Amino acid sequence: MELRRLTKDDIPACSDLAESRSWPREESKWEFLIAHGEGWGLFDDGLVGTTIVTRYPELASISMVLVAERAARQGHARRLVSHVLDTGVPDTGVSTLFATKMGRPLYEQLGFHAVGFTDIHAGTFTGSAADISHIATADDLDEIVALDTKVTGITRPYLWESLLGMGTIRISDHGVAGTWQVREGRMLIGPVIADTPADTCALIADCAAGVPRVRVDVHDPEVIAFVREHGLESWGEATWMVRGADTLPGDRTRYRAPLLQALG
Repeated sequence: MELRRLTKDDIPACSDLAESRSWPREESKWEFLIAHGEGWGLFDDGLVGTTIVTRYPELASISMVLVAERAARQGHARRLVSHVLDTGVPDTGVSTLFATKMGRPLYEQLGFHAVGFTDIHAGTFTGSAADISHIATADDLDEIVALDTKVTGITRPYLWESLLGMGTIRISDHGVAGTWQVREGRMLIGPVIADTPADTCALIADCAAGVPRVRVDVHDPEVIAFVREHGLESWGEATWMVRGADTLPGDRTRYRAPLLQALG
């Protein structure tokens, strides 16, 4: 079975694979991740499995570990994840990923351990905007990137630069939230950095109000209760895992929601 880098030409097959495993079909997400990271695929007569690794100076973020149902439980996920670990992580030796309940035992065997969780929520937000934020511009980027680096411990200015072009960034006195229109009428909210859970709820409200369908992945009990009270439903939890360190870098107490569970 051939293992090779994914290219833009493979995105339709990646989307087909995702859809076959009950994941959303989001070509723009695959395009973004392949453009900014390394995508790897296993092929026989077609695409059998995928993973993507996004490397920062501080850590490597592994995502999109998918295997076709016809090839499940044959060691392909192990081969894919082992390959990206073997091809190089930053000098810090740290890697991170989000694990489903099914995938967690494999990752533990590969040296990852749990450091937290996120609860995936999606639906139509029924609340009103809190009106505590405004739309950021390029003039705000340096401030936003500095805050993001301090909170996440990751240097990733390209992420916020990209969100300015393909989405919206909302900024307040107490935090910042990115949004991304991944499909018509469908918005991802994240990353969200905020001082308190209440500030997080207000930023989410400003982002989600009036949007047909949103997704946001959160972990604070107060925020989980807020989004559920306002129309979003849980799709289940994912476990945040780390390899090569006791915990994640940065001041994670203010990191309220990741983006895509794929970028650290």
